[in-house]
Amino acid sequence: MLHRSQLLLVVVGFCLNAAASGDVDCSKRPKFVDPKTCCPMPDLITAELKEKCKASDVTPPPRPTDASGSFESKRRHHHPHPPPCLMECIFNETGIYQNRLLDESKLEAYVTVVFADSTDLQNVATQAFVTCAEKIVDFEAKLSAEQRPRPSLPPGMPTCSHDAGHLMGCVFKNLMKNCPDSIRNDAQECTDMREFFTNCKGPRGGPPLSSEKV
Repeated sequence: MLHRSQLLLVVVGFCLNAAASGDVDCSKRPKFVDPKTCCPMPDLITAELKEKCKASDVTPPPRPTDASGSFESKRRHHHPHPPPCLMECIFNETGIYQNRLLDESKLEAYVTVVFADSTDLQNVATQAFVTCAEKIVDFEAKLSAEQRPRPSLPPGMPTCSHDAGHLMGCVFKNLMKNCPDSIRNDAQECTDMREFFTNCKGPRGGPPLSSEKV
């Protein structure tokens, strides 16, 4: 099971080799900061969901980069995302995202419970899901148009929808990047991390990632 600290490195790692905007040097890794320090919020995934879906918390072993240096190979090697089977289970349990469709009414009901004490977080989380779901649609359309083959799974690994992991990763990143003023920590190390997320774009073709312990 991945820890918050490990998954923050996933976020930062996804932004490496990115294009810079403004004065932010996207080639430099920001100082490590626990995301909960910079944006203290309740876990988006409840303890009940973690328990129900713990059997689905299966992460494929890392794949070697192929000799072609293709985009898909580089993306797999450098930019892992939250376990897709776990995320698919969570979305199935909540009904928020199924068959690549976002159910905004179920999403609203869920974030209202999870972030009951903050309407600001409810609004940011809802917008993050809507924005990221649109990114996933665009990403999948590009893959289909370019006819990129799907990588085969290692023997014995369950078949799950990879876009579930992409979506949740994108949502977590957006939550940290757009942390509400009411709870945001403006310490310099946190500001540096947010500026990095805001100004540094991920590699062409894939949605941005982030996550936390689930």
